[in-house]
Amino acid sequence: MAFIFSCEDETTINFSETSIIDEDETTVEINIPKAEGKTEAAKKINATLSLFVNSALNIGVDSNTKTNAEESIEGFKKAYKDFKTQIGKTLYTNLPPWEVLIDGEVIYKSKTLTSIAMNSSINTGGAQSVLTFKFYNFDSKTGKELKTKDLLNDVSAFTDLAKKYYDKELLSAKNERIKAFETDIFALPENLGFSENGVIVFYETFNSATNNVIEFTISYTVANDYLNF
Repeated sequence: MAFIFSCEDETTINFSETSIIDEDETTVEINIPKAEGKTEAAKKINATLSLFVNSALNIGVDSNTKTNAEESIEGFKKAYKDFKTQIGKTLYTNLPPWEVLIDGEVIYKSKTLTSIAMNSSINTGGAQSVLTFKFYNFDSKTGKELKTKDLLNDVSAFTDLAKKYYDKELLSAKNERIKAFETDIFALPENLGFSENGVIVFYETFNSATNNVIEFTISYTVANDYLNF
């Protein structure tokens, strides 16, 4: 039986914000949620969000993902200095500074589910920044990261429902956007998001020359029959 989403004042986890700004030869700005308390749930959530941050900053060819933001920032700065030294032998202009912006936001929380949106923008001197966006969903009581199969009681049926919304979005899109998202096989994105208004379905082409997105929300009045939480 599907759980009906509702706004809860009493939740198992409260959040503050971790903010870090490091401006040197590189610029790093991090603003992400932090689960408060010493519970296992808080530790698991913070560890998952830290992994997103550390992975974003880990661009050195021979470096391993660090265990905390401070080490990751130092590794990012070292990667820049190493690259600057290497490229400086053949480049006769100043190397543009590298910049990283990492943001996160709690977009839904209840006694059963916490949904967080995370994104990063990394510019290492290219024509455009490398963008990454991901939803994380957690069991509020245990901190376990929930996958699509955990959230939906019938993935196939929900996929059919999402396809109707997807097709509607493309009907009003411009030709280049339609082309960017044309596919013979429709599938749900890797992660779904949850807000007070419903289930967020988000597609992007951040790994292409143009940063196109398709985003729509399926209201809980429609989606509740498919949800486990």
